[in-house]
Formats: sequence, C-alpha cells, structure tokens
Amino acid sequence: MTSESENIKNMAVAEFMTRNVRTVKENESMGRACKLMYQENIGSIVILRYDTDANKPGMSDNTVKNETPVGIVTERDVTKMVGFSEKFFADMPVLAVMSQPLITINPDTTLKDAVSLMQQKNIRRLPVIDSKGLMAGIITAKDIFKPLMKFFKQVAKEKDLDSDGFDLLGLIGVE
Repeated sequence: MTSESENIKNMAVAEFMTRNVRTVKENESMGRACKLMYQENIGSIVILRYDTDANKPGMSDNTVKNETPVGIVTERDVTKMVGFSEKFFADMPVLAVMSQPLITINPDTTLKDAVSLMQQKNIRRLPVIDSKGLMAGIITAKDIFKPLMKFFKQVAKEKDLDSDGFDLLGLIGVE
C-alpha cells in the first residue's frame, strides 16, 4: 500500500484539476458572479484583471493582452457579505468582495503539497496558474477527494479493511 499511496501523493495537480474555470472581470457585479455560480453549480469564481494595450500596432482598444487572476469569490465570501454587512448590493463590483491576494499553485505541484497548502491556509480551492501567469485550472477539495475515495475503496477491497479508523489523508502523507 505504501507504493500506491506514494504514487498518488506525488502526482501533479494537473492530473486532477478542473480545466474549465469560470471567471469574471474584477469590475463585474456580484449579481453576475452569483448568477454564474448558481447556473454552473459551482462554489467559486476566479476574478480576472484584463490588461489591454491599445498602443501596440494592430491592437484595438478592446484587445485583451493579458488575463491576470487577482482574486476569488467563494460561496463563503458571499454568505459572509450578506450575513454580516449592510452594504451588500447585487450591483457592487466583485473587486469589493473577492478574497485576495490569490493563493495559487502551478500545474506541477504535487497533490500532497496542494493538500498541505489548503490545510495551512484553511481554503478549499486553489487556482492553478501556468508559467506565463495565466489560468490553467483549479483544484478543489472535491477534485482531490474523488480520486482518494476511489483509491481507498480499491485498497479497502484488496486488503479487506474496515473504513473505521482508516486515515485517508495519511494515504497521501498529509498529517
């Protein structure tokens, strides 16, 4: 079992991450972000800053030069804002609510390191940023839990283990 768990904990998050990340621009409204999260049945949305460069030859005023991930809005952020603030308005910009600075990892980060960072920062979602600083995907606790449960079921079946007292996080070396 040790070699199997070593394999999983050393796999890159690119193997498990969601690649089609939902995003909105930092000046878009919370109403738009919440509607998108509801329609897509997702718990977070990454906020992007669109840098443009109209001075370059062949580029119009609206040509996107770079999409830099700058924050994230999660269902927890929305709940906190609605529950503890008298200032929540659907038309307020996501910039006013988003969590920042954005905590990110790269696609080659191991599953063990991603889980460790998530535990350390008390977060459930990590945007995955490529070497150019662009969004490559997002890894969530749910993305990690699915393959772990599949692995656990396989090991439990092979070893005839009872689930009581079996340490799932111990399988990937997280304490």
